[in-house]
Amino acid sequence: MYVIKTAIIGVLASAGFSLSVYAGDSDAETFYKETCIVCHGEGMHGAPKPGIKSDWEERLGYGIEDVYLNAIEGMGNAMPARGMCTDCSDEQIESIVDFMVKDLK
Repeated sequence: MYVIKTAIIGVLASAGFSLSVYAGDSDAETFYKETCIVCHGEGMHGAPKPGIKSDWEERLGYGIEDVYLNAIEGMGNAMPARGMCTDCSDEQIESIVDFMVKDLK
């Protein structure tokens, strides 16, 4: 699957499409620090903070797919769609969420 995705990205990029390529956890952390940290770093307006289990328990109770969907589509005035990372793909948003919940304590 990775090889196919990489080939497609290469073809589109060579055709002039601008694409950001996701490489893993370090990219998720970078995207988090560039955009999400503004609200999630301090828990602004109730935003769940990375690594804080009590902040995520209720949200994760609905399932990770719902958390992904809320991050991608937004939640009213509290959570803007894509967390203001307009260049992020759905997969990148999901990876950022995974980064934020990976070490819950």
